[in-house]
Amino acid sequence: MSVSPRRLRAGALALATLAVISTTACTAGGSGGNANGGGGATTLTVNTSFVLKTLDPGRVYEATGLTAVHALYDTLLTFEGSDVGTPVPALAESYEASADAKTFTFKLRSGVTFSDGSPLTADDVVFSLNRLKNLKSSPAVTVSELSVRKTDDSTVVVTSATPNPNVPVVLSMPSTAVLNAKVAQENGAKDGEDAAQGDNAQQYLDTNSIGSGPYVLKSYEPESQVVLEANPNYWGDKPQFERVVLRNMDVQTQKLTMQRAESAEISLDISGKLLDGLPQTLLTSGVQDTVYFLFLNADPAVSPVTSNPKFNQALRAAIDYQGIAGLYGQGAAPGAGLVAPAFPGTLPENEASVRDVAKAKALLAEANLGNPTVKFSYPAITYKGVDLGTVATKVQGDVAEAGITLELNPQPLTTFLDEMRGGKMPLGFTPQSLNYPVADSLINNMAPGQATALRSGWTVERADPAIVAAGEQVAETLDLSDRATAMQQWQRLMNQSSPYVVLASNSSTVVATPDLTGADYTAAGWQVDVAAVGRK
Repeated sequence: MSVSPRRLRAGALALATLAVISTTACTAGGSGGNANGGGGATTLTVNTSFVLKTLDPGRVYEATGLTAVHALYDTLLTFEGSDVGTPVPALAESYEASADAKTFTFKLRSGVTFSDGSPLTADDVVFSLNRLKNLKSSPAVTVSELSVRKTDDSTVVVTSATPNPNVPVVLSMPSTAVLNAKVAQENGAKDGEDAAQGDNAQQYLDTNSIGSGPYVLKSYEPESQVVLEANPNYWGDKPQFERVVLRNMDVQTQKLTMQRAESAEISLDISGKLLDGLPQTLLTSGVQDTVYFLFLNADPAVSPVTSNPKFNQALRAAIDYQGIAGLYGQGAAPGAGLVAPAFPGTLPENEASVRDVAKAKALLAEANLGNPTVKFSYPAITYKGVDLGTVATKVQGDVAEAGITLELNPQPLTTFLDEMRGGKMPLGFTPQSLNYPVADSLINNMAPGQATALRSGWTVERADPAIVAAGEQVAETLDLSDRATAMQQWQRLMNQSSPYVVLASNSSTVVATPDLTGADYTAAGWQVDVAAVGRK
């Protein structure tokens, strides 16, 4: 197929993030409570289980780092609130895209300064994007096909090697943040093709911010807290809180903390069933940005049962999707397609899968599969407030009514990931969240012959040619609205015969004290725009 393998591999990234989340979250060590007690009336406290490796924009990839970098640096474009469908101006006051979706011309806003008071120029934009690309760290995959140049001091042109209408979205991501090039270079940053070997600015950028964002970095303690202070030279509207403290805290402690918090405090990891029991006065903002799906191995050498198309259809028909959604608690819904409702291209609610046990039994009979038995593997973790073992047990019970036996195989996360990558797992279960709000990037990972698909033995030769063609149609569609429609058609075909069975979607949630405004969850990657949080 014509889809470029160099495009973002969203699913694989999501699973990698899942591994980090499950191995780095720890308790803050404090007793909780409102940081305003010791930090003054203008401090906003943000409680979250740290997933944090760096604050270097060219290398940042984890959730906590993205939240901080978004507050410290500006990008050409950005998103407002929970809307991730429409990039809006930030450093660029306007932009134009060519008809072939290869050339994007950005007109920079005048009068923008970095936090040290020096002016931000087109040279800084070119340096920052070239550095991101040539560092070749994880976020570089989003710009690997892009080149950048300036045509004058206030105009930057970004060119894509292939048609890519998602470039404006890419240039809204925190990793594309604009650094003060002069200061960066004085502290070891490189933007040339040898940057991956020669750039040694990460240590400096972990403890110093050199951006134009609403906040500057005050302190960086990756095991406990990150403190931001308002940028006195910020060019835009001043944030209401002079100080923001990102505090490392496990989710159970976050819940206890929010139950007694009175003001200026938010938590980022309380979702699903964990929301039960919180005071009704607290504010919540959630978006369904995560899907949970089964994957069946399509390779007969791995499993003659799961590779049988009729077994695939029987398993789909046997599952109680509505009941499974109920296990996820508030903000969940039965699965419809691989694109979560937060993103353009999701399938409507009325296309959610439904149960038909009689159909499942008939399909098994047609396939001459009497009491098929399959090992069912899943990571033994709680993710976004949901014990995956509880969901797996529910699936096991559902399909048993149709005559299918699943042997549950809970595994430590690292073991699960290793086995999944090996491509020998007959049946598995995993969550997936996009690290980047471009749903059609799923095709570059989950379509037949792509990385995740091959882990399930799903080659192009084993796939319905209509699915391959539908994926190509998405890549060839340049209008974003039409592309979202093409994504829907791709998912409908995937629901008929792909190895993926989408069970449910659920929400990530921001929980805030009742005195706050603007504490909106976003699926853009930075979770919440702390500079947009204010007081009533």
